[in-house]
Amino acid sequence: MENVLPNDAAFYGVTFTDLSMEQDNISRKTFESCVFESCDFTEAFFDGCTFKDCQFRKCKLTAVNVRNSSFSEVQFYESKVLGIDWTKAYWRGLQLGAPLFFKECLLNASSFYGLKLSGIVIEDCRAHDVDFREATISRGRFTGTDLTNSLFVNTNLTGADFNGATNYDIDVKKNTIKNAIFCRYEAVSLLTSLGIKLV
Repeated sequence: MENVLPNDAAFYGVTFTDLSMEQDNISRKTFESCVFESCDFTEAFFDGCTFKDCQFRKCKLTAVNVRNSSFSEVQFYESKVLGIDWTKAYWRGLQLGAPLFFKECLLNASSFYGLKLSGIVIEDCRAHDVDFREATISRGRFTGTDLTNSLFVNTNLTGADFNGATNYDIDVKKNTIKNAIFCRYEAVSLLTSLGIKLV
């Protein structure tokens, strides 16, 4: 397709390739079962849009504004999804399934503060300085992800999988980690919050 978004209000099963939409305002559009490949949405404004069962592959979504936009079963692969405040999206009524899936993405400086995103997948990603405070991310999957300086406070991590994750700082007294899975070597960091020293 051409490298600008058509004026249609709804798109179903469409593949968009090489769209160039930096700083554009994309308002009240519906995308269902669509694929975005090598598209650039840097600093774009998704205003009141709906994304359902969509995939973003090798896209740039740095500092995208997602105000009042809904995301259901949306997957991101090898994309730059940096500096996004996901709390601005519309999440009410979207509690079933895994609303967001990230694989081999850059998620630095993003915020999931206070969101209920059980089953979220953040796999083999770089997620530095990400805010997970007050969030419910039970059964989440963080396998292979670098979580340097990311924040976990009053976070529900029940049944979450951190196998292969690195550089996380999780205070076991300030978070719910029942049945969570940790690699035995990285899990040593959990003892720091208990004042335990290993020799």
